[in-house]
Amino acid sequence: MKSKKYFIYLLLLFILTFFWRATTNAYSTMLPLIARYEFGFQPSLIMYLGGIGGIGSLISSFFINPRIKKVRPYFIFSIALLFLVVSLVPFYSGSNVWLFIFIEGFATGATSPLIISSAGTVEDPKERERAIAFYSLALSTSLAVAPFISSGFLVITGESLRISLTMFAALVFISLISAFYMRLSGRNEANLKRSGIINRPHFWKAVAANTIYSFPFVAMTYYGAILAREAFGVSYSISVVMYSAFFITSFITRFYLTLRPVRSIDRSVTLGSILTIAGLIMVGTHINLVLFLLGYAVLGFPHGLFWPLALIILRRSYKDEEIYAANSYYISINNIIWLLTPFISGLISSFVGISHTFIVVIVPTVLIYSIYVYLTFYSRSKLKL
Repeated sequence: MKSKKYFIYLLLLFILTFFWRATTNAYSTMLPLIARYEFGFQPSLIMYLGGIGGIGSLISSFFINPRIKKVRPYFIFSIALLFLVVSLVPFYSGSNVWLFIFIEGFATGATSPLIISSAGTVEDPKERERAIAFYSLALSTSLAVAPFISSGFLVITGESLRISLTMFAALVFISLISAFYMRLSGRNEANLKRSGIINRPHFWKAVAANTIYSFPFVAMTYYGAILAREAFGVSYSISVVMYSAFFITSFITRFYLTLRPVRSIDRSVTLGSILTIAGLIMVGTHINLVLFLLGYAVLGFPHGLFWPLALIILRRSYKDEEIYAANSYYISINNIIWLLTPFISGLISSFVGISHTFIVVIVPTVLIYSIYVYLTFYSRSKLKL
């Protein structure tokens, strides 16, 4: 890419990613509040609601995405679908919310791998990894800003959760316009069988790296604002804006990665795992508001780290014509995990409560990190053969 075209591409990538991810984040953090305080859902049922969204995402990413040939119309359709779902939030009820979150999950599962693949279309290897890091930075920027937008909407609307969430439809519309001008590969050109994509150690290393953070992030997403309200008695707007401590440190981490590409992936994964455990302890014990917010901030560092690390592992392991299929299968495997994680977390919370869920999920976090370590040694031994 020439410098001017490269700049325009990065600008479009940032705009689309920023508004799309800010909306999906607001949806995932505010919908649990609606389910809890307007529909009267129990904690475990809120997690199951997230699991339904995971089913929708799994269907699009695993069964449909790899079979799509002309990706641009599909890309535009998926964002338009998200726009429709967010616009209809005032009409949600305790019975139909399951359908709407299923559709939102479907739209997200369709869009996410296409944006990731777009970031990998840059020809120069170094600039390509910077573009991937820039995409991750755009995600973190949107996540850091989204709590302030959500809180501002709540203040403007007099703490109305539904109207505030509906206002994010305007942001999705901006992403929809940007989608018409995004640089996409045009077609999915992979002719490999599924086994050719996923039967590689580095594919599963990427999956394991991101899965280390699956249980903690699900707990943060669905229970963070509820725990803040119940432990410290804060308002809706405050409970939502507190997520900024989490997403700002995530932003700082990804911004650093755009300036200095990661050197040792394995060491970075180890550091992220240690910080995850420390953050979970601080949030789960919630001794006081300061430590609670500090736990949010600590958990933000691995959140900013694991996603780009996993994408870099994939990008280094697959050819250009393979990467869209690899990203789609990677997203689909993660969606299976995200499908199971809320149900497992829901079961945990039904026995130990919301706050202790943050402590208990340390166990699967350590186990998944152990799998990553095993895959690291296995992949090295394969190279020596």
